Amino acid sequence: MNRRVLLVPMIAVVAAVTVWKAAPMLASAPAATWRVGNDAAMRQGRNYDDLVADSPVRLAVTCDEPCRVYVFSHSDTDGTILLFPSPDLQSDLPGLLPKGSHVLPGKLDGKELAWTTRSGVLPVTTFVVVAAREPVPELEALLPRVRRWTNSVMTDRSLAVTQPKDVEIVGAPRQPLPAALLQRAAERSFTEDLVNGPLTPDAVLDGVWTGSWRVREKPAAKPAPAPAGK
Repeated sequence: MNRRVLLVPMIAVVAAVTVWKAAPMLASAPAATWRVGNDAAMRQGRNYDDLVADSPVRLAVTCDEPCRVYVFSHSDTDGTILLFPSPDLQSDLPGLLPKGSHVLPGKLDGKELAWTTRSGVLPVTTFVVVAAREPVPELEALLPRVRRWTNSVMTDRSLAVTQPKDVEIVGAPRQPLPAALLQRAAERSFTEDLVNGPLTPDAVLDGVWTGSWRVREKPAAKPAPAPAGK
C-alpha cells in the first residue's frame, strides 16, 4: 500500500486532535474591555487615548471560570498605583471573580464606581490587567505595599488615591513597575493597537493572561472667560 496515501489521513487526524485539545485553552482565556465615560457617553478605550483629567475609567472582564484579576496603573510622575483588588476598596466584587461578566471596580450601594484619570500625570499612563486561575505570588506581595485607590476615605465614598501606612512603599515615581509580570504586560501596549478583547497568555507563567492600555492624560479644559462687561 502506498505510504503517502496512509500518511495524509494520519496528518489530518493529528491536526484535528491538536485543534480539539487547544480549543478549551482558547475558550478559557479571559477577555477585558476598557471603558471611558459614563452612561450614554461611555465608549471603549483606544490605545494612546487622549483623555482629560478626571475621565471615568472602568474595566469590563469576562471569564468562563473563576479568576483573580489584578489592575494597576503606572506613570513616571505618579509611580505604580493599585486599582483592583485594593484592600481599601469597598465594592460588590470579590477578589476572586466568579464565572461570567463583571465591570470593575464594581458597585457600592447600587451605584457604579469608577476610577478616574489623574490630573497632572503627563504625558503617558499605562493601565495593566492580569487575570489568573490562582493567586499570583509576586502580585499578592505588592498589594499591601503600593499606593492604591480607595473609597474608604472621602465622606461621599468617592474614589481617591491613598498611601498605605506602616509599610515600605514600592513603585515610587520615576521607578519601573515593581514586578516582572507587570512589566511584560505593559510592554504589550507598545506594539498592539487592539487593547480590548481576549487577554494574551503570559510568556512565563502558566494560567496567567495579561493586557495593557496606554493613555495620554491632558489637563482639564479651562473655562471660557466671561464676556466683557459682565
